[in-house]
Amino acid sequence: MFQQTLSLSFLLSSFILISTLSWVSAADSNVVYVQCSQLNFTSNTPYESNVNSLLTSLIASASLYNFNKFQISPQDCVIYGLFQCRGDVTSPNCKDCVANAISQLKTTCPMSTGGQIQLEGCFVKYDNTTFFGAQEKTELSKRCGPAMGYNSDVSNRIDVALANLVGGNGQYFRDSDYGSIQGVAQCLQDLSLSDCQDCLLEASGRLRSECATSTWGEMYLGKCNIRYADMGNGNLGNNGTSSSNKSNGGGAKTPWEWIITGATALAALLSAGGVHLYHKSSKTTTTTTNTTNHGTLP
Repeated sequence: MFQQTLSLSFLLSSFILISTLSWVSAADSNVVYVQCSQLNFTSNTPYESNVNSLLTSLIASASLYNFNKFQISPQDCVIYGLFQCRGDVTSPNCKDCVANAISQLKTTCPMSTGGQIQLEGCFVKYDNTTFFGAQEKTELSKRCGPAMGYNSDVSNRIDVALANLVGGNGQYFRDSDYGSIQGVAQCLQDLSLSDCQDCLLEASGRLRSECATSTWGEMYLGKCNIRYADMGNGNLGNNGTSSSNKSNGGGAKTPWEWIITGATALAALLSAGGVHLYHKSSKTTTTTTNTTNHGTLP
């Protein structure tokens, strides 16, 4: 019976773990924001061919790299484009995310000369004027979790976690844990590291100002983003407030919320499975005992 309990618990754990990873992967495809240029190109022209060539190259490159940029310039119709996946996204998931982003970008901006889309897991941008290496600190999306009220200890932990992200490790992707606070930050890799620092400093300042008492918050600027969440707070699942250039609403969960949902489901199901097995084991033992007793009656 112990082996049966262990085996079923293992199967439950494996099932929920796979489901949780699937939820996290699904969360990576959530749209944060999307923008289209106001200028359109004419169909069946060299420019359209160049756009298609560029976007195909981005998807192919995403199977090998976390970031890449391209310039397509035949027939005097120059087009620039890049993609970048979040630093903790694996190569297969990176390619899937970029392909999904491009599919949505084509749907939303079908004839635009330029466009950009930010998913939870990746970013894609193309344009007919170069933007490589240019600093861009325009606020494109902000989400603030529910207010937790003033708590000096939590507020100080958030400040330290964000300062660690900005101070950073000299990398374009950074994560930080400080007490119950988890944080993630990333810059587009076409920036210099000094411009990355400058962008994250701006994003961190805006995030603390605009989501001052929130249990979690996200700030996306043109070339960087920064996020934090208080994992010890029970209100992470609430929607809070948001503002962005996103075309399809702002009710999607953050990656942290998906993980919390999966972990909660895992704990609940394992607990329920354990209780069920315990009762089943008890009933089986009782039945066997009763049968044995009946067999000894005269």
